[in-house]
Amino acid sequence: MSVQRGQDGFELGAASVNAILTLGALIAAAGISIVVSYPEVAVRPLVIVLGIAAVVLPIVLYPFTFTLWFAIELVMEPPSPADLAAAAARAEQIQIGA
Repeated sequence: MSVQRGQDGFELGAASVNAILTLGALIAAAGISIVVSYPEVAVRPLVIVLGIAAVVLPIVLYPFTFTLWFAIELVMEPPSPADLAAAAARAEQIQIGA
């Protein structure tokens, strides 16, 4: 179970940040590879490596992008005193129940 702060679609922001970072990394890697190997660009190895990276990179980056999005969301909407009091009460219930 993940922390969502009661908002529908919270994970969409994390997925969006993940997509932006992954796409940026792939574009940068492709551009650097093409510039370095120009005029003899090896297209097939480049496509294979970038294809593998396009599958693996989002999986590896997701925990980091989820945390980044959570931090961005906390800056955009800080928890209210009522939210903090409810969290403290819930923590006390968990400790008493244990």
